[in-house]
Amino acid sequence: MGMNPKGKKHRLFHISRRNILDFVSTFAILLVAAGVSSLLVRLSNSSANVAAVFTLAVLLVAWSTEGFGWGIFASVIGVFAVNYAFTAPFYKFNFTSAGYPVIFVSLLLISVITSATTENVKRQARRAKASEQSMRSLYDFSQKLANAPDTDRMVQLTMQYLHEQLNTPVLYMEKSDSIVQNQELVYGEIGKFVSDAIEQSAVSECFQKGCDTGAGTTSSPFARFRYIPLTCAGKMLGCIGLLWQDKQVEPEELQHVRAILAQTGISMERQMLTEERNRAAVAADRESMRSNLLRSISHDLRTPLTGIIGASAAIEENGDQIGRAETRKLASDIHEDAEWLLRMVENLLSVTRVSQTAELKKSEEAAEEVIGEAVVRCKKRFPDAQIRVQLPEEMLFVPMDVTLIVQVLINLIENAIRYAGTPVDIALRRVGNTAEFSVRDFGPGIEEDRRNTLFESSQVQSDSRRGGLGIGLTLCRSIIAAHGGTICETNHPDGGARFVFTLPLEEEA
Repeated sequence: MGMNPKGKKHRLFHISRRNILDFVSTFAILLVAAGVSSLLVRLSNSSANVAAVFTLAVLLVAWSTEGFGWGIFASVIGVFAVNYAFTAPFYKFNFTSAGYPVIFVSLLLISVITSATTENVKRQARRAKASEQSMRSLYDFSQKLANAPDTDRMVQLTMQYLHEQLNTPVLYMEKSDSIVQNQELVYGEIGKFVSDAIEQSAVSECFQKGCDTGAGTTSSPFARFRYIPLTCAGKMLGCIGLLWQDKQVEPEELQHVRAILAQTGISMERQMLTEERNRAAVAADRESMRSNLLRSISHDLRTPLTGIIGASAAIEENGDQIGRAETRKLASDIHEDAEWLLRMVENLLSVTRVSQTAELKKSEEAAEEVIGEAVVRCKKRFPDAQIRVQLPEEMLFVPMDVTLIVQVLINLIENAIRYAGTPVDIALRRVGNTAEFSVRDFGPGIEEDRRNTLFESSQVQSDSRRGGLGIGLTLCRSIIAAHGGTICETNHPDGGARFVFTLPLEEEA
């Protein structure tokens, strides 16, 4: 906001590129006026229109030059030119001619009034242009502020805007001790600024009182910066410092700064409320997931536990009466149910890890090795299973929590083996900026009426002796979502179900 400091006097003439151009323009207009007047005198043998020509010349000079000086200068030159060249006796000065004082005063008044009017119009035009530019800049700032992803970016945009508009260095302190700990943000050059006691006192008072402190105020007036609180709804969000120690601040300028800070405060509070709502929504989703899983667990655990209790009781009570083959069958059932319970416990541990961790500890791992580990663990449980793996030529390094992604692959592979048999095809490929994992079986596929709710934890496979797919697929969805990826299922055109999940190849900034 380019405003002139108070006390700066305007001079009528000072050497500058603009004044040189004004001089040339004035000289040229007066020269043309003299030529036109000479032509009119020759054609009409009368100098009656000469005064009108020079009056027009004065108007043109006042319109085309800056300030009052050139118009007054042109009027004086015009009066002397009319007297010398176009008034009898010609080419001599004669200030005693009848009516000459009226011409002189008239031209002088015309020049002064015209210069004042044109200068006022120009000033208003400049103000209108500056106001338009300011409004355009403010609109652009508002758009950027509305699209800012977080409060840190909003603060940066505000500091940049104030620095460009006020042409002064800008500080930002989030806390009252930020300046003490050298944690203040700086935009622009501040010279040899140090966090001395005066500046620290001004910042502390700004946070405590919630009002302006520092230069130009009664609180710590000897500070170099003027500190203005950044607030919203009475809540202190931070403090902006402007280097105004040696500058006269116009009230309009200060009012504009307050309006900018008020807009920033509203945007920051809206962003913080949005983040708080998102955190609450995430917490609610996690709580809902835990509740659904508990309901599913109560069903899934009951069947294998009942089988273990029944089989072990039969062996204990009738071990001598039943045959050796029957005893081995009951022991095999106990072993199989116990393994199923072990896998259930592993899934539950993974669920706990996902739900209680705000941010996964990811590291870049070779996707091929992760698939290999999952296949090895599945082959131990299903030695006769045929698992085929298709890998790309390039090595894919994916940011992931290895334990959780291995658990996802194990769940998908075991589901395919348990409900569709073998073979099972596993494929890995790069799709854009993601790594795509797929697990396909060659069974009957998934019924249409179950596809929309397949990943819900309440889903139970009706023909399964040990409960359903629910907890495994729900866990898979939660783990992949926590990694910023996607998971879906499709029925392959050639038969069988195909589960596909993707993981980003790069961490989000």
